[in-house]
Amino acid sequence: MSAIESMRSFYMRYPTISLIAFILLLNTCICATASGQREFGFTMPEGSKKVEIEFEEYNNLIVIPITINRFLTLKFILDTGVETAILTEKLFADILDAQYIRELKIAGPGIEDSVEVYVANRMTFYLPGGLIGKNMNLLVLKEDYLKLSENMGDEIYGIIGYDVFSRFVVEIKYDSKKLILHDPNSYKPKRRFTSVPITIINSKPYLSTSISQKEQTNRLDIMVDTGASHAALLDFSSSASAEKYLPSNRIVTRLGTGIGGEISGYLSRLDNLSIAQFSFDSVLFSAPFEGLYNKSIKRGSQYGTIGGELLRRFNVIIDYRNGMMYLEKSNSFDDAFEHDMSGLTLNATGENLDTLEVVKIKEASPASEAGILEGDIIVRINQRNLSNSSLSEITGMLRRREGMKIRCRVLRNGVIVKKVFLLKRMI
Repeated sequence: MSAIESMRSFYMRYPTISLIAFILLLNTCICATASGQREFGFTMPEGSKKVEIEFEEYNNLIVIPITINRFLTLKFILDTGVETAILTEKLFADILDAQYIRELKIAGPGIEDSVEVYVANRMTFYLPGGLIGKNMNLLVLKEDYLKLSENMGDEIYGIIGYDVFSRFVVEIKYDSKKLILHDPNSYKPKRRFTSVPITIINSKPYLSTSISQKEQTNRLDIMVDTGASHAALLDFSSSASAEKYLPSNRIVTRLGTGIGGEISGYLSRLDNLSIAQFSFDSVLFSAPFEGLYNKSIKRGSQYGTIGGELLRRFNVIIDYRNGMMYLEKSNSFDDAFEHDMSGLTLNATGENLDTLEVVKIKEASPASEAGILEGDIIVRINQRNLSNSSLSEITGMLRRREGMKIRCRVLRNGVIVKKVFLLKRMI
């Protein structure tokens, strides 16, 4: 039985709100409060040089189980963009009887300047394979701003990053969905991988990329963000710099939601993006509207990030201690970069996350022209629903192939209606 199921009869869930929580960036400055304590942070089991963990993948994000204080097991996103572990729903901190040492306001992507969080310390984290993190700090959101579960279709309530990446050499095998944490004192790079230098700035990794657009090529140092679903994001400090990269072929869309609220901007394509010897053409990239995002981009970066949609094209090894990342082509390397072709934004709602709801629909899109409306409940879409497919699988289907016929059974005002449309590439 999951943690939320076991507590559901005693606790009310927070109200559901519409979010696309794919951009999970935080600008925090929490330092370890371990003065006077002998042990803190994660350690390997005695005698072990590596630990293997199976992970789940949702919308290009890596999700692993973490048990807190030997009592509560929750799913966490593994995010290089997060400095201190985050618990997104406060009711779990109440269950754990977490003791808060202070309350903070932190900046996050979106419209709001800051949000309130509590800081709990002396937490113990347990990862599969016998990994133990002692005297850990934990940020607890005062409100569940992200609603990860509704957006990802599973009970996901946490984000963790630097606590793991700073302690281990982290190998992400996207092909087999395995995470291997290596002891950095004994790890030796694999010869078949390509070495790419990275720089750690304020706990986050940056690498040099070559970006070509409008017959201009520039080298940019951008952040590696395993907690972002997109392929690439470029942040512009002015309209003039935006025009340098943004082609006329672009669409205005809601790019996602951070802890500060909704992030809107452009979606377009780069002519080329290259990392070391690896080159990608026609890469989708997001460009938030001026002022919505640059105030919360990771300290030390002024350009943006590469995320899971690009990273999954490799099997990746990240070594913070030696400032290196190692890349090997995955089975997805040659996949085309595609965006949603339906116009639908879908969330998993309901007490058991088993209701597929249309929370936003793009004007003049195939789904809109077919008559689907915000608030509609998708009962079945091409024989799929949340009882036989994950939300990630369903949204993946909607960006798979232009011209694909989509048949929907839609519940609206208690009546089932049938809708049919063809997927159409909009960018």
